Amino acid sequence: MTQNALDTRHTRDTWDVQYGDAVASVYDSLIAPALPAEATVDRLRPHVTGARVLEIGVGTGRVALPVAAIAAQVVGLDNSRPMLDELRAKAVPGNVSLVRADFREPLPVAGPFDAAYSTMGSLACVADREELTAALSHIRAVLAPGATLSLEYYATGTYRPLVAQHTVTLPTPHHGGTTTFTITLDDADVLTMGTRIDADGEPPVEFGERVLLIEREEVEACLSRAGFTVERVYAAQSPQPYDWYTARAAT
Repeated sequence: MTQNALDTRHTRDTWDVQYGDAVASVYDSLIAPALPAEATVDRLRPHVTGARVLEIGVGTGRVALPVAAIAAQVVGLDNSRPMLDELRAKAVPGNVSLVRADFREPLPVAGPFDAAYSTMGSLACVADREELTAALSHIRAVLAPGATLSLEYYATGTYRPLVAQHTVTLPTPHHGGTTTFTITLDDADVLTMGTRIDADGEPPVEFGERVLLIEREEVEACLSRAGFTVERVYAAQSPQPYDWYTARAAT
C-alpha cells in the first residue's frame, strides 16, 4: 500500500469524527509544539525499531514520521479525513501507509504487526468500557503473538480535579494567547471537554471531545479482556495528561 489513504466503508451511520477541520487547522501550529514527540519516540524505540508497526490515531503524523525513521513500516490509521489530509500534505516517507478507518470496528489492515501504539488518549474516544475492550480486541486481532501495544490514556488524577474546576484557562505553550478548557463528567464516566484557543492575532478556534475517563485498574482490565498482558504502567505526574501502558499480546 502506498501513502495514499485507503478509505474503508464504515458500518456505522456516521464516522462520528471528533477531531475534524477545527483541530486539523491548528494541530501542527499550536497543539503539537506543546507535546514534543521525542520522549514518546524514545519510549517506543525498543518496540518499533526495525518492526512493522501500526499506529491508532495517527493524526497529522506527530509521532508516525519520526517512528518511520527507525521502523521497517508504519501503517497509520485515523477516522479523521482533515487530520489525514494534513499528514498527506507533508513529505511522507515511502514506508508509511495511511488508512482512514474507525478503531471501534474491525480494522481493515492486514496483519500481523510486530507492534502497535496509540498516543494522546486516542483510544479513550469510546462510549463505555465494552467499546474500549472491543477496540483493543480489534488491535489484538492484527498483532503477532507477543507483539507489544503501547498507549497513552487519560489520567484520572489529572482530569478529575479539572472537572471540579469546570473551566480552566492556561497560557498556550510556545505561543501568545490562551487556551480555555470547559470540562464536565457524566454518570457514565464520559468526560466532555470543550477547548477554545485564542492565539495572538488569530481568530479563536473551538472544538470539543468526549472520552471515557476510567481508573488505571479498569484500563488494565479492558486490556486483559482483549487478550493483552500489561507489563508496565507509567503513571502520569500531574499536570501530565496521560498514563502510559505497555502491554503484550497473549501468545
